[in-house]
Amino acid sequence: MKRHILINIIIVISIILFSRNVTVYYTKPASSVYIIGDFTDFKPVSMNKSNTGIWKKVFNLNEGKYKYLFLVDNQKILDYKNPNTAYYNGELYSVLTVEDEETYIPSINDGIIGVVKHTIERKYVNPVKPGEIYLSLEVQKNDVQDVIFIGNGKVLKKEKLTYDNSELYRFHILTPSNILKYKFLIKDGKTSLEYPENYYFEFDFDKPVIKYLNVPEWSKGRIYYQIFPERFRNGDKNNDPKYTNNWYGPYTSSSLGSNGFYGGDLEGVIKSINYLKNLGVEAIYFNPIFESVSSHKYDTKDYLKIDPHFGDEKTFEKLINELKENNIKIVLDGVFNHSGDEFFAMQDIFRNQKNSKYLNWYFIKKFPVTKSADSYLSWWGYADLPKLNVDYYGVKAYISSVIGKWMGYGIDGWRLDAADEVKESFWENFFYPLVKGINNEAIISGEYWKDSTRFFEYPAFDTVMNYLFRDATLGYAKGGSAFNFVRNTNLYLEKYPPQVLNSLWNMLDSHDTPRVLTELNGDINKLKIAVGIQMTFVGAPVIYYGDEIGLDGGKDPWCRKPFPWDKEFWNMEIYNYYKKMIKLRKEHEALRYGEYKVLKTKLGALVYKRYTDTDEVIVMTNSRKIPVKLNMKLNGKYRDYITGDEVNSIDKISGLSIKILIRQ
Repeated sequence: MKRHILINIIIVISIILFSRNVTVYYTKPASSVYIIGDFTDFKPVSMNKSNTGIWKKVFNLNEGKYKYLFLVDNQKILDYKNPNTAYYNGELYSVLTVEDEETYIPSINDGIIGVVKHTIERKYVNPVKPGEIYLSLEVQKNDVQDVIFIGNGKVLKKEKLTYDNSELYRFHILTPSNILKYKFLIKDGKTSLEYPENYYFEFDFDKPVIKYLNVPEWSKGRIYYQIFPERFRNGDKNNDPKYTNNWYGPYTSSSLGSNGFYGGDLEGVIKSINYLKNLGVEAIYFNPIFESVSSHKYDTKDYLKIDPHFGDEKTFEKLINELKENNIKIVLDGVFNHSGDEFFAMQDIFRNQKNSKYLNWYFIKKFPVTKSADSYLSWWGYADLPKLNVDYYGVKAYISSVIGKWMGYGIDGWRLDAADEVKESFWENFFYPLVKGINNEAIISGEYWKDSTRFFEYPAFDTVMNYLFRDATLGYAKGGSAFNFVRNTNLYLEKYPPQVLNSLWNMLDSHDTPRVLTELNGDINKLKIAVGIQMTFVGAPVIYYGDEIGLDGGKDPWCRKPFPWDKEFWNMEIYNYYKKMIKLRKEHEALRYGEYKVLKTKLGALVYKRYTDTDEVIVMTNSRKIPVKLNMKLNGKYRDYITGDEVNSIDKISGLSIKILIRQ
């Protein structure tokens, strides 16, 4: 008797084989979906929508090949998950292969090797660019001895990732061919079985079944600096708001809030370029710089205009040119989930009510429209932040003009505010291809505070603000266990596509969180641990302005205090430590984009290494006050980065400390 499992292989769409019942799936949002094929006499048959939004239909089919199309909202389309196609009567169809085969693979030794999985998801089929791809096979945990790649490609790297109930064998492949043909050899003791057995999977780089995800090379391991323009530096007092607070305080919630101004501007950034360069900054992420009535600028009035209190387009152009001369990249904040209530379209609705031609730009609840969350959808109920209808063609056309204008100045990317509150289809099908079409080397970073796997699937973004790293690192620096740090970071390191890992925005705080120093109760030793990890871990460190000189502050708005340029207010111990850690990172390719391996975890003691073929750095930390015995021998000679001493073994690590060893 044959047994069957759920399987979805690269040359076949998702199917469930049981007595030759085949379930066909369509997984994208739609109002109506029909299937047309030779098994429906080429007549449209309605598909059923599940509670999760997936469309499906079960057919009883014999072994063979079948032609089909989907009719989605009255438009014929191919199955986007199925690369196999064929012409019939002059029309291109997807081809479904139904095979009467066992989906448990028999083994000579024990009768069964187990379940294998290779589906059309980025987890298993992950194209980077033409000729480069990651391919993975998932098997039951502790069920097979090894998996080997067979095909017309070169394996750059093979790794095995272990999950609760399964193991994933992942291969990084390069091939000179347009079509990669491959299979997997599964080894179990003396038994070796090919999967699939009688044919090869095929991946056509000219017609990829999954879109390429090629993260800009320049972004890998780069050191970012986040600037909140209104609070960084006042370089031109002539453009100050009418009521400007004293830069050095005293501060109140009101003065630091949305309606409090201190006069920071773009000229201030220009005057600080030498400071940033000396610190070691390689990229700047700017909070919004477009015209707005607030100090935070997330309530945009005009996306096509630099806020007058920040400067004008000449100032912006000067800033761009001087940053580029110093090889510093520029990323702007894109706020497209909502506008401000003073945005021209919203103002037109206030004036003209039902006669406004911009009604479709927003989600109007009732008339008359007043400045109220009762009148229209808004961000978290704030009436001054009305939610934009990004599906409407007029809004898309406007956003296109915004992207085109500022990218024309040569910016290097966008950070996208409230990314999870905008439909993923907007990012995937509109924004991502729009930006990449202008400059394929531009970075797209989404603001999302949780597991961001879904944003890389189609894809929507190149990277995200890595709050998962922040949570794990601060939790550890506060006295957490090394085991928990490794577990919490592995949750995304082993789940996200490998090509994004070195570009993840590893931040310790931001304009939306308490300052890292405040979060760690002013403990400099704990801060050194957190910053030391940030500067040596997988990803791209993001420094929130002022952290490097010991600026403190609680939740918004206290985390937005002006940068104190008088060095009397600087904590020089913190500043010098940041500079030393940044210098370390910039000098070692292992820290920028090398491999990562945990060597030991014990109580609060964490030891990991970053390495390439020619460079290796070992990081040792202890998040707790009690020293921990490690008794680790080192293979080779190492130098302590801080003291310069030669180190041959690691007997113990002191409490609340971090030590960095460089292989000689």
